[in-house]
Amino acid sequence: MKRLLTLLLALSCLVSASEQAVHWSDLNLLLTGKEVVIRLPDGKRVKGRTVAVQADALVVGTSTGPKSIPRPSLREIRLPKKAGYKWRLLGTAIGAGAGTAVSVPLLRYAHNEGSSTYDGVAAGLIVGLAVLGYLSGWSADRRGDLIRILPD
Repeated sequence: MKRLLTLLLALSCLVSASEQAVHWSDLNLLLTGKEVVIRLPDGKRVKGRTVAVQADALVVGTSTGPKSIPRPSLREIRLPKKAGYKWRLLGTAIGAGAGTAVSVPLLRYAHNEGSSTYDGVAAGLIVGLAVLGYLSGWSADRRGDLIRILPD
């Protein structure tokens, strides 16, 4: 069981989001025309397409119109990526396989002794680990890139 959790943790670390640290002057090349999600200091989020990077603000086109976000309130910008299904599929397969690998010896031993009391436990273990793998994959599929803004 410990090996399985270690494997799932290592898998989630491998698919973690990439992070870049850039200066304000380089943001124009990275962001213009791209979808961004910005968390403001008051906790609100601004989501939209980058229109321009000005000397004192970042202009983001949102559904309610363009918003100018002052430079001092920006610390990091997230570039979301389109959600795929690759890691969900892989995580589910790994979880179900690990659950089966643990359950089969348990069931062989129990059935050899003439008992079927562990059938439900084995099924629950397989399903539970498959769901855990699916959720880990879902998290990996939804990650995006993070851009931290360096002081000039």
